[in-house]
Amino acid sequence: MRLKIIGLAALAMALMAFAASSASAKVCATTGTGEACTTGKVYSGAIEATLKTGTSATLTATNSSGSSVSTVTCTSSTVKGTVTGSTGAGKISSFTFATCSSAACPNGVTASTTASTTNEWPAQATATGSGNGTLAVEKVEGSFVCGTILGNITCTYKTAKATTTVTGGEPAHVTATSIPLERVSGAEATCGTKADWSGTYVVTNPASLWVY
Repeated sequence: MRLKIIGLAALAMALMAFAASSASAKVCATTGTGEACTTGKVYSGAIEATLKTGTSATLTATNSSGSSVSTVTCTSSTVKGTVTGSTGAGKISSFTFATCSSAACPNGVTASTTASTTNEWPAQATATGSGNGTLAVEKVEGSFVCGTILGNITCTYKTAKATTTVTGGEPAHVTATSIPLERVSGAEATCGTKADWSGTYVVTNPASLWVY
């Protein structure tokens, strides 16, 4: 009986190890230099993406009753980071927004994030099939400064993890769909109690990218 229990325990550990390894992903591109993938080779290095042409990144703040109190729309946004292709692990070192507007901010609005070379956001890619996947980004935090007739109001938000979808291709696309963000500071009348972030980004470097 003891041997049977030990054998079952060993099998359980093996299955757990298999599940953990199955959760990892390989990031591949035609410019990759690692082992061969279904398409391209394993790619490690810089990752850059920009907001899809003709679209906007939006941040919609809602109050405790679920009503929208403000929507910030930015027509320019860029993301920069790095990835280790063999594991799918990466870091976001820059996430910028520009050309932003909001009806709630008649004197202008600017948006920013805390991602930097000294405060990189950890990221992990996971394969979902056919070269597509998800990208989970941790330590996400950002804010917008709303110019009102009574002065500037700063709204700050964060989330422990934001999960976006990756559509592999030449180029690949990364899409954030109504990702919930917790309000850290700012008046509820302008900032709400939470905000939802959405945007579609085109990966410009590398020019092709898949997740396997």
